Amino acid sequence: METNIYFIYLLACHLNGNKPKGEKRLDWQQIYNLAEKHGVTAIIAYEIKRLPENCRPGGTLGAWFSEGFENTIHSYRAKLQSLSALTAALSEKRIAHALFKGVVLRNYYPFPELRIGADADILVKPADYIKAVEALTQKGFADKLIESNHAELCYDKDIFELHTELESINIQSKIYFATPFDDISNAVGYTYKLKPVYHLLYIVSHIAHHLQTGGASIRMVMDIDVLIRKYPDMNINEFLILSDNIKIGKTAESLLAFSKKIFNTPVVLNFTFEDDGTQPLFADYVAAFISGSIFGTPDEEEQEKSKHAVDIIKRIFKKISDPKKEEEKTEYQLGVMEELGITS
Repeated sequence: METNIYFIYLLACHLNGNKPKGEKRLDWQQIYNLAEKHGVTAIIAYEIKRLPENCRPGGTLGAWFSEGFENTIHSYRAKLQSLSALTAALSEKRIAHALFKGVVLRNYYPFPELRIGADADILVKPADYIKAVEALTQKGFADKLIESNHAELCYDKDIFELHTELESINIQSKIYFATPFDDISNAVGYTYKLKPVYHLLYIVSHIAHHLQTGGASIRMVMDIDVLIRKYPDMNINEFLILSDNIKIGKTAESLLAFSKKIFNTPVVLNFTFEDDGTQPLFADYVAAFISGSIFGTPDEEEQEKSKHAVDIIKRIFKKISDPKKEEEKTEYQLGVMEELGITS
């Protein structure tokens, strides 16, 4: 099996709870590089421990994986304490605050302590912003950056980003996310969380932004997978309607289809990646999420790697019938690029 495909395979095993099969001819240095790049070293290290002993990386590389595993476990405990200190400080001053992205999603992973994040995103109302910064600094949070509507605060070694609005990809999504403390979230005390369907909508719109600019990570697709697994009764049709309403309908559906293809995400969709006509779009996603290319515009070398990866993945993962015609697939790919504002 190709090394980068085996990397995805190990992540899929983790999400599905499957014991991975060993491969003896792998470039473990490449897998380690990918794991570090995408912030999944601890997850890969955990799956390595489940491999037959003669199929595990040894020596320095083996030690690096083990070190990454231990460091992630240790930092997780500290991050929980820091987050608890933050929510307590804001609640004490009766400041409503919303948690989203990594600080919530990591709890949906098979082992939350293995899902790392560089920083934690917290949302407060614009009217409470100054009050929130003061409340946190009084409790020992050091201010690294203070702007008019965004602050970075540090507690021990953990960084928190304080926002006054949710990120938007276009004017339609800005309208949808304009009142995050109202009907799109639920609260326990002063701590809010986005409702599952809106959290998925936000994750997908956030990914769409990264696809526009480059820097998309395979962990973003894993976040889609774990959220859907956590809420199996989530109304996907409602999600697709919401996605259409904010003008990223094709992007949203194809991202869920991509997650289903590589991770076997339990979601029913009309669009899948099973015909030759879907492969240009699939190749774009492989390039964007594995190599970090801007969506739809990989360089020639990465494009060639992506095409090879597509052929291999197509043989590995489960086939799903797709009634759409080939010409509709090409149109679908162009539709995604149009939604993202990317020209071919």
